[in-house]
Amino acid sequence: MTIEHDLISERRKPARRITLARVADEAGVSIATASKVVNGRTGVGESTRRDIERVVEELGYVGVSERERPVRGLREPLVEIVIDSLKNPYALALLSGAIAAAESAKAAVVTRRLGALATESPMKWAQRLARTGRVGVIEVTSEFSAEREAALRSVGLPVVLVDPIDVPRTATVSVGATNWAGGMEATQHLIDLGHENIAYIGGPTGAACDVARTHGYQAAMHQAGLPTNLAEIIHGPFTFEQGLEAGITILARPHRPTAIFAASDVTALGVMEAARRLGIAIPTQLSVVGFDNTMLAPSSAPPLTTIHQPVEEIGATAVATIFRLASGETQPTKRVELATHLVVRDSTAPPPRHSETSIHHR
Repeated sequence: MTIEHDLISERRKPARRITLARVADEAGVSIATASKVVNGRTGVGESTRRDIERVVEELGYVGVSERERPVRGLREPLVEIVIDSLKNPYALALLSGAIAAAESAKAAVVTRRLGALATESPMKWAQRLARTGRVGVIEVTSEFSAEREAALRSVGLPVVLVDPIDVPRTATVSVGATNWAGGMEATQHLIDLGHENIAYIGGPTGAACDVARTHGYQAAMHQAGLPTNLAEIIHGPFTFEQGLEAGITILARPHRPTAIFAASDVTALGVMEAARRLGIAIPTQLSVVGFDNTMLAPSSAPPLTTIHQPVEEIGATAVATIFRLASGETQPTKRVELATHLVVRDSTAPPPRHSETSIHHR
């Protein structure tokens, strides 16, 4: 094997909690001497103390007493939730479920934006969390970082991912919805109504949840004998602006679709606004389906047909999983998926006659 292969294999090994014995060995001292330094006791030469402190910092060691001291001093333990954005209803629903589960466990939730971690090394961040009473970390729809996970494991903090952008290693626990089944059911609903020209607007390129939804869309189309063109699928963030821009592009095509399946509710609302601006009526000229069933879906005009994923339950499950892992329990499966189902409202209908599909403006 090559040196490069060995390095990659080493990085993929699960990180283990750094022990005091490891610190002592790296510093070339006895465990008793290392213990004196990490616990702030005297009786150690200044040069030796600096060497031990350097090793502690490099390895990311956090002692048992350091982890337990803040927890004993707090009325409730803390779960850290790292999220890429709070500016969408999905995040709010997930936090609602997470907070409810934390309250039941006599705990609290601390929320942090992913962007805020850029100014601090993963190891220092993990050490700070361990020393301030966190019991674990939940990362929501963020880019998976092996460095962050390794740092957390080294200080003894479990991590759970919720529909990560990148596919993590198989040993990492993750929670999400049945995205493939949801993508297929959304598309099948449109096919059952009689639609044949169905476009899909995806989420971030390569996002694990979007890959599954895309495959579900493709499976339904293929099963019905309908063509799909992956090159025509527009991917982007789960935002209203992305749905608006992609919707205008798709609806301006010479043979525009009679139905659009969007990868999120907020993206679907952007599509509906694009249709409004182009004078295309929903659902008589265009059917639209979303994904999430957030509070936006029933309040849109018309109310949005969408795939319900139990977002609050996902948040609650992630918190419950963190507490199980923190207590030393073994997770029987590394991937937990909660069932989705279709909610039919007024944004979908049978396709219009051919003469109506060619009208772009009223």
